[in-house]
Amino acid sequence: MQNTQTSNDDFNWRVLIIITAAGFFAGVYRNGIMTLFPFLQSEFGLTRAQVGLYSTFLFFSMAVVVIFSGRIADYFGVKRSIFWGLSFMGIFIILHSLANGFIMLMFFALLNGLGLSIILPSTSKAVAEWFSGENKATAMGIMTMGFALGGVAGASVLPWLGVQLGWKMLVILLGTLFLVVGVTFYFTYNDKNNNSKQVKEDDDNSFLSNISIFFSNKYLLLLCILGIVFGAVSGVVVTHFSFFLFTDYGFTEVTAGFGFMVLQIGSMAGRTGWGYLNDKLFDGVERRGFLVVGILMSVISLTFAYLSNFNPALPIILILAFLLGATGRGWHGLYFSEVSDQVGEEKAGMGVGLSLLFIRIGIIVGPPIFGYIADMAGTYSYSWLLLGIITIASVLIINYFLIRYEEKVITANK
Repeated sequence: MQNTQTSNDDFNWRVLIIITAAGFFAGVYRNGIMTLFPFLQSEFGLTRAQVGLYSTFLFFSMAVVVIFSGRIADYFGVKRSIFWGLSFMGIFIILHSLANGFIMLMFFALLNGLGLSIILPSTSKAVAEWFSGENKATAMGIMTMGFALGGVAGASVLPWLGVQLGWKMLVILLGTLFLVVGVTFYFTYNDKNNNSKQVKEDDDNSFLSNISIFFSNKYLLLLCILGIVFGAVSGVVVTHFSFFLFTDYGFTEVTAGFGFMVLQIGSMAGRTGWGYLNDKLFDGVERRGFLVVGILMSVISLTFAYLSNFNPALPIILILAFLLGATGRGWHGLYFSEVSDQVGEEKAGMGVGLSLLFIRIGIIVGPPIFGYIADMAGTYSYSWLLLGIITIASVLIINYFLIRYEEKVITANK
């Protein structure tokens, strides 16, 4: 069958808009759902640790499926993979309205992670199929921006709708919207290649052989450890920030959601800005960028640990929210760039996919511990304090060993 979309040689805006829309709605759920925690806390009496476990269950299933999600997209093709991913998410989001307690919420979070994990590799595959050369890099940047824009939209709109409609009616409407978007995607997108089931089985490309690369390369292994730390910060920020503003500062659900929206805008700025700053200020050495980002993460975290003692005005909190998003959620470009360089161009996709596994370990572990400490103390201040200390210590130690490794490589090459 002749595809109606244009060839790989032109910049295909129609395809890009369709796949970016899929990422946009995935971002609405992934980040926007966190702004509904104040409503869920009021409904079910959740503790801070239980709030953190929502992200743990969501990203646990995503961490498991990430090993296979790329192959799912290759086997079934982009069209069917994204359709079923969005459809499953729509069904499970609607089922949130039937939850009668904490356990069911966690179960639905686990199921949503299965659908969500398919979207990014599928949209990335779509870009690879339809775009080439410099067009591919531009299209990939625009497509990934859709996820961040979805987070901003979700954080700004969902809390307001939750107040107007109630959270149960809101998740029903949101899930229905996902089903509509899934069906619309199915009938508006055509796969570039129709032989998607002809997946090459290469023994040298097995999971065990690929992951061995990470453990045989000490520099890459250090990056994985750094990914766990940065992943924990990212998970904590996206899970707890709006709830932190709601509980510790007494903001309304809408104001707390607005603060989270500002954080997401900071995330967008960081993802695009750190690469540019690293090239201009640090000669393209990602290790130096990691050090600066990590130090700034720690300073902002330590600031939040003591800020409540000074009754800060809302604009101060919003400025810090923007900076926290730019650092705690804006480091991904630097990180994946360095991982890709370490594994080489041919295995860049595999390297990014497996590095996500380590990042999600941090996302799984960090939020519930952060919330548990806050429950014990009755405030998030000690959680921010511990996060800041762990982050700065980890970044400094890892940076030291990265420098030592670079020096050994230079010495060996002389």
